[in-house]
Amino acid sequence: MNIEIRKATEADIKDIKILLSFYYLETEKVEKTLPEFIVAVLDNKIVGCACLDIEEVVELRSIAVHPGLRNKGIGSRLVDAIASRAAELSESVYLRTTSPGFFEKKGFQRLPDEEKKVIWNECMQCDKFDICRQTLMKRDKILMIK
Repeated sequence: MNIEIRKATEADIKDIKILLSFYYLETEKVEKTLPEFIVAVLDNKIVGCACLDIEEVVELRSIAVHPGLRNKGIGSRLVDAIASRAAELSESVYLRTTSPGFFEKKGFQRLPDEEKKVIWNECMQCDKFDICRQTLMKRDKILMIK
């Protein structure tokens, strides 16, 4: 399988939003954060995406792989590419995920849920914090460099 990982372009916005919607991920910020999106391309089709949000903290987010192509290494390649970019910007990269096992294999470590409130204002103000299923994880720069 010949997967190309590249920076996203405006022409990719629709496909990125479709991928994100498969997993009920936020699509409203795609245009704003487009310069930090990367995509995985197979046979000239967008089959995966990921974004490095560099607002409050450096955060890996919006990771999605087409459901029919999961478990083929595409997500892993996207995470590796984003981690390289994150290493240029910060000592650590954070993420919130419902798939912590995958990210542990990529060198991320689980953090206590309460730290979400310290790192993100939106978590502090969220009325669903007590039932949130997202695990907070962090990967340090030393692990991001290949």
